[in-house]
Amino acid sequence: MQVLETLKSRPDGGGGRVRAVSLADFRQVVGDKWPRLADKVSIIVDRLIHARLGAANPFRQVDEETWLLLFPKVSPEQARALTVAVVQDISRHLLGEGCVGGTRPLALAVHVDAAQLAGADPRRHSAVLRLAVEQGRALFDESGAGMAGDRPVERALVERPVSRRHPEVEWEPILRRQADVAPDEPWKAVGPLPCEAKLSLLWRPTWVAESQAIAAYCARVARVDHPGDPPLEGSMAYPDDDPVTAETIDRFVCAAAVRDLMRSGPDGGCAIVPLTWASLVGEHRAELAFPFADMPADMRRQRLKVEICRIPDTVTAEEARNMVNGLRHLSGEVLLRLRLSSPLLRQVDELGEAKIGLDLSELRSDQRMADDRLLDVLDLLQVSTGRAGRGCYVWSARRRKVVGGVVGGGFDMVNGPGLMRDVARPAVVVPAPKDRFAF
Repeated sequence: MQVLETLKSRPDGGGGRVRAVSLADFRQVVGDKWPRLADKVSIIVDRLIHARLGAANPFRQVDEETWLLLFPKVSPEQARALTVAVVQDISRHLLGEGCVGGTRPLALAVHVDAAQLAGADPRRHSAVLRLAVEQGRALFDESGAGMAGDRPVERALVERPVSRRHPEVEWEPILRRQADVAPDEPWKAVGPLPCEAKLSLLWRPTWVAESQAIAAYCARVARVDHPGDPPLEGSMAYPDDDPVTAETIDRFVCAAAVRDLMRSGPDGGCAIVPLTWASLVGEHRAELAFPFADMPADMRRQRLKVEICRIPDTVTAEEARNMVNGLRHLSGEVLLRLRLSSPLLRQVDELGEAKIGLDLSELRSDQRMADDRLLDVLDLLQVSTGRAGRGCYVWSARRRKVVGGVVGGGFDMVNGPGLMRDVARPAVVVPAPKDRFAF
């Protein structure tokens, strides 16, 4: 097709503008009824795709269950959004609302490299697209496995050296009983996301011990509900007990983070993408994986970390471990951000293969403390995770003394205003040896 050649010749090689939609799973579900339904399904799908794409974005059916979609007139972000809408339209029309937002939709869309198709015999397009669909299916299978309500995933844990610095220390002195928890958590006053709200994404430079460099950038959402309002950033953007708002914000974070990471160039640092517990256990959790399907698998493994945040104190160690295991194949590493009140801090050896961290901006007013006391508490975290063979990290360190104490205390990662200001997108790796920090 001439459009494929045109896309291939673009500076970006047509990246993000060639998609495949497959009904292989739907065909499997209907089983023996497929021969009778195939022609009707084809007519329905053609109509739904045309309604979404219009005349400017061509498409064609390449075999009984696969369609090729081309987007020469829109951006990659718009192409992804249109394809997601197509998949949802098809799923709803064929199987009703119940099929949308499950562990994996029965209509599946994937990104395809224009160069793979441009020079190939059109009769080979079906095989190329089916291979891409199988790879996309594996992504959804692996990212959905082990989430709340699914069967646990068994994985061997990688052994790490264990710290023995203060073996007698326990978490009990800094944990508070539920009756002691103050009601003034900052996000309690945050309401649902209004229609006129504006969302944007900033990136917080993060020091990484392994490379002794600013080698990672943590995505940080900013929410402005009305013109002139101060922005609500990070956890403050999410109201309590509002999964709809959490899902809306997290879908934006995923799409914007993937866009920024793909534009950052091969020498950029890792991206840390926080996703809330409410979204990850929600019925629409599979939609969070759509943007990540655009990324090459080696980029996800090498430059993407997914962080699970805003974890309720009622979550059990088994539920947290299953969630960690379920996200292992979506990225190179999974991070688990806990609150200081979380009972899971006593069970870090039961939480799966994930680094454990705290965000100091989430501390309640009765948990605020002087720097020396805070460093003592953080030392307990490092000792506890070290014993369990886990890494640990700290976000939102505001003062240089705390940053220096964390860097010198054996933490894997640290970020916050005391280290560097937020930036517009993930940037290059910047060397930052330990001796640069005053302890």
